[in-house]
Amino acid sequence: MAKEGSYYHRKREERKEYQKLYYEVNKGRRKAGAVWHAQLAHSNPTDDPRRDADAEWALTDDCVALRDRLSEQLGEDGWVPEFIGTVQTWIDKYVREAHDLINGGVGAESLRLHRLRRLVAGLLQEQELAQQGGDARRAALEDLRLVLWGRRVNTRAFSDFYDW
Repeated sequence: MAKEGSYYHRKREERKEYQKLYYEVNKGRRKAGAVWHAQLAHSNPTDDPRRDADAEWALTDDCVALRDRLSEQLGEDGWVPEFIGTVQTWIDKYVREAHDLINGGVGAESLRLHRLRRLVAGLLQEQELAQQGGDARRAALEDLRLVLWGRRVNTRAFSDFYDW
């Protein structure tokens, strides 16, 4: 406990007010972090050096084009189920390709399998963001939290779910 009359004792109320304000401003960000962890985004914000950036950018462009086309055709609220279904077919294709690689004797640490893992995780994240609404994707873009933009994949959580 600070002595009465000391600097820390005199500034105690100011510190408490600052902490309350800080908590109010930042509490939403803390809650959003749990959502992204569930989306297989690794907590380390560094870029993944083994990623195939060209394939991921192409897939991002495909997702954006599909989102735009469907929202234009089906309206602001009707595009989400169609988007999720289409993205799920892409996910199924990549999962089948990964299982074919595994059955062909490719090790779990192969570069192609890692890149497939990244594509599937990125598409799963796109599905989740579509369900949450447009603001969620915008926030993820602003925070650079998209797997398809280089965010690392939590491979432990991924392998628990997909077994590869």
